[in-house]
Formats: sequence, structure tokens, C-alpha cells
Amino acid sequence: MNTNGPGKLSLFPSYLLLSNWLNDSILVVTGIPEPNPSLNGFPIYPASIRNIYVDGKLLNGSLNLYLNSNNASLNLENNVLLSGEDGRATIIFPPYSPYLLTIFNLSNSLHPKLKIYGFYPIEKNNIIELKGLINIYIYTNFSTTFSYSSNETSVIFSGRGDRFIEIGFNSFNTSIPLLIREDELLTSKWLNSSIFPNNLPKSLLKEYYLSLLVIKDDQNPVLGDFAAAPTPIYLHSWVRDSSFAAIALQDAGHYMSALKYWHWMSSAPQITNGVWYTRYNFYTGKPSYNFGIEELDSLGLFEIGISNFLNLTENYSFFKEVLPRLNDTLRFQISHILNSSLHLIPQDLSVWEDREAYHFWTEAFNAIGMIEIRKTLEEFNITYPDLKEAEMDLNESIISHFWTGKEFVSAMTSSVLFTSNGTKIVLSPDPPVTDSATILPLVMGFLPYNSKYTKEDVQNVSSMLTIQGGLARFPGDDYHYSEYLYDSTGPDPPWIITTLFKALYYSREGNYVRSVNLLYWTYNHSQQGLLPEAIDPKLGVPLPTTSPLTWSAAMFVIVSLSLPEPQNSSYVFIIELIIGIVVIVTLFFALRKIRKR
Repeated sequence: MNTNGPGKLSLFPSYLLLSNWLNDSILVVTGIPEPNPSLNGFPIYPASIRNIYVDGKLLNGSLNLYLNSNNASLNLENNVLLSGEDGRATIIFPPYSPYLLTIFNLSNSLHPKLKIYGFYPIEKNNIIELKGLINIYIYTNFSTTFSYSSNETSVIFSGRGDRFIEIGFNSFNTSIPLLIREDELLTSKWLNSSIFPNNLPKSLLKEYYLSLLVIKDDQNPVLGDFAAAPTPIYLHSWVRDSSFAAIALQDAGHYMSALKYWHWMSSAPQITNGVWYTRYNFYTGKPSYNFGIEELDSLGLFEIGISNFLNLTENYSFFKEVLPRLNDTLRFQISHILNSSLHLIPQDLSVWEDREAYHFWTEAFNAIGMIEIRKTLEEFNITYPDLKEAEMDLNESIISHFWTGKEFVSAMTSSVLFTSNGTKIVLSPDPPVTDSATILPLVMGFLPYNSKYTKEDVQNVSSMLTIQGGLARFPGDDYHYSEYLYDSTGPDPPWIITTLFKALYYSREGNYVRSVNLLYWTYNHSQQGLLPEAIDPKLGVPLPTTSPLTWSAAMFVIVSLSLPEPQNSSYVFIIELIIGIVVIVTLFFALRKIRKR
């Protein structure tokens, strides 16, 4: 059991991905320590640049900055800012540029070190050239010494004051002011091309744009898949999380970024025809075979994402490209629904990957996906045998088996019942019954948002799982407390995505104030605007081991773009003012709790 929990440094991220959005990506270790790193399975690194990914290949090297950081953030120029007692460092990777630039303002002498394998160093004209798999050019105003031994090159930089290290991948050095200007202009241009969330309060616009940058930087710029988070334990591509990231980008008008993902997903290796693995290597796109379980909700999410993309773009040539994979998915769904006495999608581990069962989340998202893709197929005059029948059977079975009269059961397990007429398979609830994951399929179209089923389910989930103003996943959730991770002071932490599931419900319902209140809640529990996975249930601060979470950023974007028009602008202003005051008071007392500990 964890008795320490997160400290005040959990208000800053320990890891961030930064990309040039074309073909290169880096992992920034900010130097902000994780709580209980060994217990939580984290390597201990200084502030550094690692996982240098160039043209689809990971280089075996890192640049250790050795800056004693106590503050880290991502800004709207898409720069990573680090600061501490030694001074400041700004890491810049301009869009579509082969140049990685780190600018220092140092009060103490610093000695960054680049260590890389498979390259041979040459120094000429004040530039260090590393020859190997690619050519790397280093331009700096630090004093430098370098060595080469046994295929290992080390470059040590020394200096204080205003310094810089410019690294060009297959490109000679260029003007630093030009790089800074390009970074600002191109990042601003990309953000300004986003669909504007007309009904989002101005005070949340920065969070909307910052969330878009997180999603964009967390996308593999070559393959198109997304990392679940930059932290080592989540630096993989989950198909579920990635699908929501792509949906958020296409909702925001970034169609090419979303298209890259759907192309990747339609060609990714599968366990069997139509069924994806749960997790893939972020850098290679290969399945994580040691995590080789089926992710059956991804079938419906693929169908939903493709249909949504086509509705937004009318890119019919793309539809023809993905149609073979859609056919595989539909064949799997129809076959299993019609050939099962239960008329359900088979058991899987579903959204929380905690137990194998028939999950409402998986069943409902497959039902939504089948409806959406059938409508799309009809637009192309394509009919699919038995699709309508399977769709209706699945919907009826979900209502019949999962509805209790006041909520949808999270998961059901099967058993064999012996009767005088033989045997039959029956389902029974698999605790915990109440789960906030039931909200999102309802809100996304399994049933009308204003139906009795949806209203009662949301009401029941809210009454059972509201913690610190947010929504926990299910009763007895020990994931961050005493099971797998140990960075929470108690069980049942409220999660950002589940809280935003509820915010999306309020938005669909037309309840602007309640939806916006939850958007403020998520923003005010962030790491400098970077949304975590979950919040400490006692201290109210972000749980750092899985932050920032790509899916959290995606849900913020999706909800922001779904907001209805506010009913009364002056009333909304007063509400915003009250929320701001409450947030300041809450943060004050949270920090006092941390200091006392």
C-alpha cells in the first residue's frame, strides 16, 4: 500500500513527447521526479532528451542536460520549458524542420553530455559532425570536448550564461533566430487552422489548444499511431486510446493527422481477421506480443471513426482503401452475434482491462459502430448480408442482459444452467456492477441521450462515483493505490476521461453550465494545463505516473467542440467567476495539505 502519494512536484510533468510533425520525435525527461520510482517501475534519468526517433528509426543515444529542474511545462509555441536553481532550458523542435534546438539561460555552470552509439565524430569549422546511420551536425556556443571509443561517441558541453545546442539531422546548421521564428509561425498556423470551439469560455481556450498540441506531439509522425502517454509504462499505442485521439483531431479539423492514424490502423497486424491486438509498439507499430490480448471494442471504434471521418471530409477514395479491413471487421461481428445463443460480441478485457467478461462498453460500442458503418455502406449502395439482423439482435441482447432497471451492468459472466430440457448459457453480473464507463457509449449514440435508460444510468453512476467533484471509474479502484501503481494516497481516484464522459452527457443534454463546470474541473486539476489520467482522491492533485494522458486531452477537445450555446451570457460570466474563486481556494488548501505532509 502506498502511504506517500504525490507531492507538490506532481503539478509538473516528468515526461513529454515533442515532434516535428513530419518524421522526427523525441522524449523529453524533464527531471521532475516521479513518486516511488522503483516501486512504480520507472528508470531514474536526469533531465534529458531520449528516444531520438529520426525518419522512422530510433537512434541509440541521449542528450543529458543535467539541469536540476523543479518546474516543467509545454507552451503554445510547442516548446518544452525547464527551470530550476541552475537556470532555464527551452527545447524547440520546429514543425517540419530537421533541427532540434535547446536554448539555455544558466546562472551556474552546466555540463550537458551527448552519448550516442554507432556514430563517428569529426570536428571542423566549429561544427561537430557525427557520421553513422544518418549524418548529425552539432552547432553550439558551449565549450566542447568529445571522445570516441568502442563505437560510442561522447560530447561534453561546458558553460554558463546564454548558451545553445543546435542539432541538425541530415542538415547543416541554420540561423537560430530563424528556427525560433519558424517554430512560432508554423505552430501558430497549425493551431489557427483548428475548428474554433465557439461556445467554450475564453479562459479555457488555451487548454483547448494545448490539448491539441499534446495529441499532435503524442502521434508517431511517420506511422500515425499515438502513444497513450509519454511516461515509460504508457509509452505504447493502445488502439482504443489512439482511436479517440484521431476522432478528436478530425473533430478539430486536422483531417490529415487523423487520416494518418486510420491508414495505420487499417493496415496494422491483427490477431485474427478483423480483430486488433490491444497494444502496439509506438515506434515500430508492431504488436506487443507479451500483451497479446484481443481488444474487441476497437472494432466498433474503428467503424465509428471511419464513418465520422467520411462525414466530415467526403474522402471517398480513402473509404475504398479501408473497405477490405471493414469487411473483415463486419464478418467477425456478424458471425459471432448470429452464431451465439446470447447474440453478443465475445468476452474480452474491455476498457479497463481488468477482467474477462461480456462488457457493456464493448458490446455497446460494437452496436454503435455497426449502425454507423451500415449507414455509410448504404450511401455507397453496398448491402451486407445479415448486417441489419445482427445489429438488431445485438441491441436487443444488450438491453435484455445488461439493464437492471436503474443502470447498465458493467460486465457479465457466463455459466451453464442445467435444466430438464438440457443446458443453456446464462449471464450474471460480475462486480463491480456500477461503472462510469457505461456513460460514454450511451452519449455517443447507443441510446438517445434523453432516454430513460441514459438518464437513470448517469444519475446512478454520479451518485455512486463522484469523488472530489470528478468521477471515479468504479468502487474499489486500487489501480493507482495498491495495484500496479502506487502514487495515490487512497483508492477510487477520479479520472479525467470519466469526468469528461459526464461532461459530454451534459453537453448533449444542452446543459451548458454543468458541462463547462466539469471542463474547468479537469483544467484546474492539470499539470500546467497538461491533463493527467487521474486525481488523488484526498489531496486533489494530479497522479503523475501516467500524465499527461493522450486520451484525457482528446476528451477535452471532443467536449469543447460539442458545447451547446450558453443560455445566458451574464449568468455564465458569474458562474465562471465563482468557479475561479472556488478553484483558487481549493488549490490553496491542497498545497497546504502537501506542505504539512
